[in-house]
Amino acid sequence: MTNPTLNQFRKLGSDFKQLRKLWPFLASHKGTIVAACFLIPVISLLQMGIPFILKRTVDQGVLANNFEVITWGSIAYLAVVLLEYAARASQTILTSRAVYQMVRSMRLSLIEHIMRLSARFHDRTMSGALVTRATSDFDNMNESLNQGVLSSVVDLAVLVGALVGLFLLNWKLASVTLIILPLTVMIIVFFSRALKHSMLLARVKIAALNAFTQECLYGSNTIKLLNAHQDSNQRFQKLAIEYRDAQMKSVVADAVLFALLDGVSSITIGIVLWLAVSQFHDSSALSAGVMIAFVQYIQNLFDPLKQLGNKIAMLQGAFTAIDRIFGIFETREFISGTAAVPGLEGTVEFKNVSFQYLPDQKTLHNVSFHLHQGQSLAIVGATGSGKSTIIKLLSKLYDGYEGSITVDGLDLREMNGQELRRHIAIVPQDIVIFHGTIAFNIGLGEEQTDLERIKSAAQFVGADRFIEQLPGGYDFIVREGGDNLSQGQRQLLAFARAIAKNPRIMILDEATSSVDPASETLIQQAIERIFTGRTLIVIAHRLSTIRKCDQIMVLDHGEVMEVGSHEELLARHGRYYELHQKMATEDEG
Repeated sequence: MTNPTLNQFRKLGSDFKQLRKLWPFLASHKGTIVAACFLIPVISLLQMGIPFILKRTVDQGVLANNFEVITWGSIAYLAVVLLEYAARASQTILTSRAVYQMVRSMRLSLIEHIMRLSARFHDRTMSGALVTRATSDFDNMNESLNQGVLSSVVDLAVLVGALVGLFLLNWKLASVTLIILPLTVMIIVFFSRALKHSMLLARVKIAALNAFTQECLYGSNTIKLLNAHQDSNQRFQKLAIEYRDAQMKSVVADAVLFALLDGVSSITIGIVLWLAVSQFHDSSALSAGVMIAFVQYIQNLFDPLKQLGNKIAMLQGAFTAIDRIFGIFETREFISGTAAVPGLEGTVEFKNVSFQYLPDQKTLHNVSFHLHQGQSLAIVGATGSGKSTIIKLLSKLYDGYEGSITVDGLDLREMNGQELRRHIAIVPQDIVIFHGTIAFNIGLGEEQTDLERIKSAAQFVGADRFIEQLPGGYDFIVREGGDNLSQGQRQLLAFARAIAKNPRIMILDEATSSVDPASETLIQQAIERIFTGRTLIVIAHRLSTIRKCDQIMVLDHGEVMEVGSHEELLARHGRYYELHQKMATEDEG
């Protein structure tokens, strides 16, 4: 082989080594795998026996006009064929079952892994691309493994059996056939690289197409309001064409590969028949049965190779899917911290905390504040001043900050983020409502939340008034995004969801910015009820939400400008005084 071909062969071998990554997920189903592997040599032996049955039936039955040999030969042929089909079916069922179970385990593990990755990872990764990893990449790998990799193992066993049969019949003609095999291997290896490249490109293109489709569906109302249909259609068409072109490259390569292998198979049979006829003229001992069996073995030899040619795209699809799926598994951008958080009182302290999302673009500069258990803090400032960043750091969605953050005197870096968030409830400005019942959306994330507790939380914030008027009440089905609820109703649900957690630290991030006056009145009443016994952090632009807080912190471009009570800051006539005047004017408006 030439060096490039040898390199490609080595690359194909290294691709097969990637299958070892699947073993941890297959290990629990090794009994099924062992049973399926046991059937592989059985299939090979049965396939190998068919030409010998044909040889004996032709030579000793048909040519000798022996009806008994023909009868028993036919029965044996039918029995072997039926047994082979049964063995193949059993082997396929066993391997498919193991692969489906493996894919299920991998999919669950991948989703858990993605959810554990830091917010930085999600900031730079499109959700549509992750959806592709968790759905179509697994479907592609499933199909590729079942119809490509695993069935190719059976084809390889049949190929080995055909080679053995050829040499048992006539080693000279078998040697001629064997000489042509390296050419076949070179063709397969050469095309495997092109197929893998086109398959990888196709997966990249479909991920981009899925991501853009998700964006369009999520922002469908915005697209309508802006009359942006034409631009969206043009971008969608461009991505769809790029995906089609990438797919067609693999289709063309696969078609050319199949045609070449089919041609090589026909030429090999022609050469062998020509040599066999020449040997007949030389009075050699080749019988008609041997010739028929020989042709049958050559077909058994090249059929798997032609099937392998058809399956190269699937094989490369499996390798590509494994690359992409394990690319996520091998991403280790986790936020550190394993210390258990059995309970919290709610004391929070930031000491000289600085943070940046991007290099050389600090969002927070030496932020410090101390909030005792049961106290309330309002954070005010212009958009982009760093208010929400403080909340994200306290919730341990990001790490990499300078300074220290402690909760009840415990370093946030050491705490387990998932356990910490069990004691923190956030009512965000952008409410996420899931498809499901009202009760499901309120009790979300709390497995032990019963209906009574859900109702109690709804009553606490006044959401029960509108819930009880809905058809089905707490069993009312909310559409995705809460489209069949008003903005105020969605925000009341989010408030009830937070109360249902019974948190020690409550965070309101512009929680009343988009609600109607009636809903805001209900929320203000609820806020007054939660001031006692909980630590409360409020980000708001409305004076009605801020005035009752024990402390007010004014941020400007990530720096703390002032800290104090409402009356103290007004008396200073500083930055808060200016913001107060502006907020008062807005509230009157």
